[in-house]
Amino acid sequence: MANRKLVIFDCDGVLVDSEQILHRVFAEMLTEVGLPITYEETTRQFMGQSLATCIALIEQSYQKTLPKDFIERCKAREFAVLRQELQPVSGIAGALERITLPKCVASNSSHRHIQLVLTLTQLLAHFDGKLYSSHDVDRPKPFPDVYLHAAQQMGFQPEECVVIEDSIPGVQAAYAAGMTVFGYISHQPIETHRDALVAAGANVVFEQMQQLPNLIDAIKSPH
Repeated sequence: MANRKLVIFDCDGVLVDSEQILHRVFAEMLTEVGLPITYEETTRQFMGQSLATCIALIEQSYQKTLPKDFIERCKAREFAVLRQELQPVSGIAGALERITLPKCVASNSSHRHIQLVLTLTQLLAHFDGKLYSSHDVDRPKPFPDVYLHAAQQMGFQPEECVVIEDSIPGVQAAYAAGMTVFGYISHQPIETHRDALVAAGANVVFEQMQQLPNLIDAIKSPH
């Protein structure tokens, strides 16, 4: 088994506590254009999916085309609310300080979004510009493309990478890439989400970011 040499972080829900904000805004925007949906439904159906994937699923489900400027308007409202409310995930700043391996970010979100949320939460400096988006590749998570792209750009083999993810599509993507996957549980019902993350391919599931550096150390140089 290869030594782990690179830590790849998902962004929303792992580094920044944005998932609740994003799903709330998405539910509000859909309801306003005549597609009523609750926050709970958007969280259950769309957690970890790219916005383009969510739009396609919504249009297919409702058999209705959303306004052409819907994504643009949705992003504008998201950014406004994020600027007011966004916080880093509890314990992540200290964990990043303690993790000495190379680090990068691989997200389904756009580069603009990743830069904004990491700047707002003062986490950007931890990654030295090493930010990768599904917009850089052909397919978003749950496909492995963005994780394979990040590893290649960073100069590591997939088996040398450990990924930190909180969503089922994200875990599926990292597992499909042949990487070790740590599933992080925060706001989800813990036991249900734990089982789902393990079923999707998570090697380890944890609930506190303070645990992460020790978990990484434990697998860094396996015997």
